[in-house]
Amino acid sequence: MDRIRNYLFVFAGNFLAAYIIFPERTIGKSVMFASLMLLLSMGMDFMKSKNQHSLEQQ
Repeated sequence: MDRIRNYLFVFAGNFLAAYIIFPERTIGKSVMFASLMLLLSMGMDFMKSKNQHSLEQQ
């Protein structure tokens, strides 16, 4: 549940940033940007959880 809340915050923040940055101020482009950034962050979290190795020797 904690990851879902973080993903919602990431999506909302990226949407707001894209809406402010792009000069057209269109919702479609902002949603596309926020969705791609959300997929990127979810993919990075997935790869990080899949490769749970560390540099410390046991």
